[in-house]
This record gives sequence, structure tokens and C-alpha cells, in this order.
Amino acid sequence: MLIEIADLKKTYAAPDGSDAVHVLNGVALEVAKGDTVAIVGPSGCGKSTLLNIIGALDRADSGKVQVADQDLTTLTADALAQFRSRTVGFIFQLHHLLPQCTILENVLVPTLANKERNGAVEGRAKELLASVGLEHRLNHRPGQLSGGERQRVAVARALINNPKVLLADEPTGALDRVNATRLVDLLLEMNHLHELPIVMVTHAADLARRMSRVLELVDGKLFDFRP
Repeated sequence: MLIEIADLKKTYAAPDGSDAVHVLNGVALEVAKGDTVAIVGPSGCGKSTLLNIIGALDRADSGKVQVADQDLTTLTADALAQFRSRTVGFIFQLHHLLPQCTILENVLVPTLANKERNGAVEGRAKELLASVGLEHRLNHRPGQLSGGERQRVAVARALINNPKVLLADEPTGALDRVNATRLVDLLLEMNHLHELPIVMVTHAADLARRMSRVLELVDGKLFDFRP
């Protein structure tokens, strides 16, 4: 399994100082190579928190969190940073592209911290942009692209370091239905070509059903979702 989670718990202090909020309360999840998993549930139920823990943006209070044979509960801050750079690709609802940089430069940003970076990386960035249909936009800036095109750049950027897992947090939330469908088409194509496992948080039930599994986060635990 590429992702193995067991008895995962996460609690946050309530803003008003009252009792703590148990966001995740014994989550269990296994994801293998090539899997596509959608996680659904109401706003505030902990979907993004779970994704952030898998991607080492947040730490669990307790439980097993193993991704690509690495126990995230034992890694130092520096090791977690390396893990995020080399193992996980992130796509968020907002593309977070740097407005002053070209599309090509934006895709290359995650490689800047890689000490092993070589001349081939720019060629890979161009190939990825071509794979998402943006080979003619290399020198454009984000402000010159549509919302759907900016998200496609974000997909290319997420793949630049050859991640073992792709995490997507509401990646279609800022897109219209046509562009949302196209983006999920693209993610599934990348999954098919590279057997890249995808864990996607979404409110869109129709898009979630296109994943091989749909899970619902209820009362801090994951359950099979049956629409």
C-alpha cells in the first residue's frame, strides 16, 4: 500500500476556549498504486485536515500515518519538507500560481529546492505543459490564462517532481462544470498513464463518482459512500 492510515486522530482547540473539537476520530484508509479515491462530506468535517496530514502539511495527534513506506509521525521537520517535495503532488482549489512568473517558471518552482536538479528538468516541465495542452502558453503569465488553464498549470506543477501520490483539495471548486469535467478527465488520464494514485476531496458528487472509490467522512471516520 502507498498510503496506510489507522486509528488517526486530530483535535483542535475551540476558538471560544470551550471543549476541543475532535475533527478526526479513528480514521482508517488504505490506498494502493493506481487507486483513485474521492472523499466527500460537509464543509468543516475534516476532509482537508485529513488530506493535509497525508501530505505532511499537518501532523496527527495519534495513529498510524505511513505514505510511500515513510512513517510521517516520526519524521523531523526537515525530513517532512523533503517528503512534501519528493513524494507528494498537491493541487488546491486556488491555483496559487505566482503572477510575476511565466507558466513555465511556475511549473519549475517546486524543483528549486531539489539539490539534484539538472538540465533535464526544464524539458520535463515543457513535456508536462504539453500533456495538459498548454505547450503554446509557456511564456504567458497566469493573468493571461483562463481559470481552467491555470488549474491545468497547477496539475503540471504538481507532477514536476515525479510524485508517488497526488492529493487534490477541491481542485474543481473554482471552475465551471465544463472545465471541472475537463480537469477530472486530465487527472484520470494521468492516473491511467502513470498509475499515479489520486486522493481527491470534493463536494461535487458527480465528479466524485468518477473515482474508483468514494468515501464519506462522518463524525471523524471514513465510510463507504453510497449515493
